[in-house]
Amino acid sequence: MNRLLSARSTASPVLSAAVAALIVACSASPRPDHPPLVVFNAGALALPLRAALDSFAPSHGYGVSQEHAGSVETIRKISDLGRVPDVVAVADTALFARLIPGRLTGPIALLGSSRLVLAYTDRSRFADEVTARNWADVTTRQGVQVGRSDPTLDPAGYRALMAMQLAERYYKRPGLAARLRAAASTSNVRPKSADLVALLQTGNLDYAWEYESVARKLGLRFVNLPREVDLGDPTLATTYYVASVDISSPSSGSRSGGTSHAPLVMHGAPIVFGAGVPKDAPHAEAAHRFITFLMSPEGRSILVASGLQPVGAAAADTR
Repeated sequence: MNRLLSARSTASPVLSAAVAALIVACSASPRPDHPPLVVFNAGALALPLRAALDSFAPSHGYGVSQEHAGSVETIRKISDLGRVPDVVAVADTALFARLIPGRLTGPIALLGSSRLVLAYTDRSRFADEVTARNWADVTTRQGVQVGRSDPTLDPAGYRALMAMQLAERYYKRPGLAARLRAAASTSNVRPKSADLVALLQTGNLDYAWEYESVARKLGLRFVNLPREVDLGDPTLATTYYVASVDISSPSSGSRSGGTSHAPLVMHGAPIVFGAGVPKDAPHAEAAHRFITFLMSPEGRSILVASGLQPVGAAAADTR
């Protein structure tokens, strides 16, 4: 299957308003003979999928309804609340098998990959001196505000904690993971990584654990982490696997309620975003057409232009 050519895309920080608009459900008017296509997706996929849907839906006569949440929360809408979309798209394809095994039909579209970075802006404390060498020291300084997403709701949240563990091993600095986690205090935790963007741009946060794809698309500055830390190198799967995070218990006050779940430990792995169709999707034919579009050269080029990097294959049978 053809691989994608990489592309880089930037946008002004004023796009935070556009992102905020996309965080609520979006809709378009369908043709009378076509139902709306309902898509549940990770917040980090809001812009890439919106771009793909804007190309696909009008030409096929479909309306669109999008709901954005952290990937864990997105899948729990299906597993816990019994809500079934036409398409579900997440930032970690491993969640399909872990949370809704056997519930998807057809191939999973591998939408692309990314890596973790520390995003910041010109107004961030020590923005003029933070580098790929000193980031761990800068972000743990007194008064520096670091944000991360909720690991029980969002893969970017548990990946941030994994990256902290990997940084401790990489730099051979005992206790570093605990210091990095303390620096990103619970008061700076939000349901999904996309929620951190506005806080960065208003100066309420100095740094945030984000995907490079999001940081690039929204014109944020960012620190590149070592590839042994950033979960972005597919050749380092064994290195990443040593990091693990228990995401069983939703944080109190989270939007998913306070429901407890059976132990669920996620291990580090290269970052891959994916989408699939639930077996009982209300409009399965339309959903499969959209998945086919995402795997087509046109669809994959849209995703790359939206900041995602190509993966080795466009589809995988990991239902």
